Amino acid sequence: MTPPWDPPPGGPYARRLTLTVEKYGRVRTVRLGCTPTYGTHPRGPEACVMLSRAQGDPAYVRLPWVGCSQQYDPVSVSADGTWNDHYIRYRRTFDNPCELRAATGAIFAF
Repeated sequence: MTPPWDPPPGGPYARRLTLTVEKYGRVRTVRLGCTPTYGTHPRGPEACVMLSRAQGDPAYVRLPWVGCSQQYDPVSVSADGTWNDHYIRYRRTFDNPCELRAATGAIFAF
């Protein structure tokens, strides 16, 4: 049996990202592969659907508007990997966790 993050090279496995969330100096990291979904992301299938619509780049995720408070409670995220043979590198700091969820949905929900 293949470990969850060591699929054979090539083919549909060209869609995989390492996702990181940092808050209060605590860093959490998961790995996510799509088509088929694999890795350590707890909401992998949902995150893969969102990323597929955005061609693998969290910057292009479009979700319905959600109102968030003006509270400053910063959270930083990153995504690194490949999607259909294109390198993805995404970095952003959101003012609070609500803004993160409103902008990225399940992608950084871990």
